[in-house]
Amino acid sequence: MDIAAKQAELDAITWYHEFDFGNGLRTKTHCHQIDQHRHIWQFMESHLATVDFRGKSVLDIGAWDGYWSFYAEEHGARSVLASDDLGQNWSAGRGIHLAKELLGSSVEIDQSQSVYNLAARGQKFDVILFLGVYYHLHDPFHALTQIRHCCHPGTVVVIDGPVATNLEANEALYDFPNQYCEWLPTIGALQQVLKATYFNDTVAGYLDPMAPPTAPATQVPPPGRLGWRWRLQMCRDALRGSRADMAAQLGRVIPPPVSRDLRPHTHNKRVMLTCTPHEGAVGLYNYRPPFGLEAYDPRFRDASQKRAA
Repeated sequence: MDIAAKQAELDAITWYHEFDFGNGLRTKTHCHQIDQHRHIWQFMESHLATVDFRGKSVLDIGAWDGYWSFYAEEHGARSVLASDDLGQNWSAGRGIHLAKELLGSSVEIDQSQSVYNLAARGQKFDVILFLGVYYHLHDPFHALTQIRHCCHPGTVVVIDGPVATNLEANEALYDFPNQYCEWLPTIGALQQVLKATYFNDTVAGYLDPMAPPTAPATQVPPPGRLGWRWRLQMCRDALRGSRADMAAQLGRVIPPPVSRDLRPHTHNKRVMLTCTPHEGAVGLYNYRPPFGLEAYDPRFRDASQKRAA
């Protein structure tokens, strides 16, 4: 192998994950906030280490460069399908193929597989990885119904993503223009959607965001008695009727309100859940659920069969 030529080939690709292929061959990630991403990847790997991949069939949804697909294969998976929809990310898709070549991998790759059409494959999997995907979807409920249809009774589904910490208990935020996080649920909202798509879930762990860089010190004085100069200036501004100057004076001594800024890594934390398929009544439904979910609820499934008969 021409190491220099192969490294040049690696360098020509827009990578998300970091790979070390040996012989000095490494990828250079193009993702922003790399320290934050390494923090998240370590968190994910620590929990995936508890998943038994040995002899299992694995579906990796949104595989991108295939890092977790190759991880599953390396840890004994019998077969791995690395699925992605290249129309929904900034990757050209070449990375996973080159990584497969360098690793001598047998992972199957399908880069035209929408999460909204998974059930059409007619396949069931032992382990399904849904990592770093749900918060980029416009319809996470529909996506999870498709994942449910890819489960047999013993399937394990591993889900990872951010949850909001400054919304009400079961709220979720849609923000489609935000390309980093189009859907941000609280843990209560995420678990409610999982229940509605016939999953049982267990929170495997939380990861708090890394602390942002320390902001420069402000001019706000420490708490205490306000000086006579501040009081005199406030009176002068009040007599002049200058609300703007009064507000500026107040801003020097009153801390700003708590922000509801919901950008990535702000007022949220990462969660990892392990889910198993549920079959039986779900109290969220008084009527037949959508997207074929009645197949898992005897109240509606049996009623449909009686009508068909």
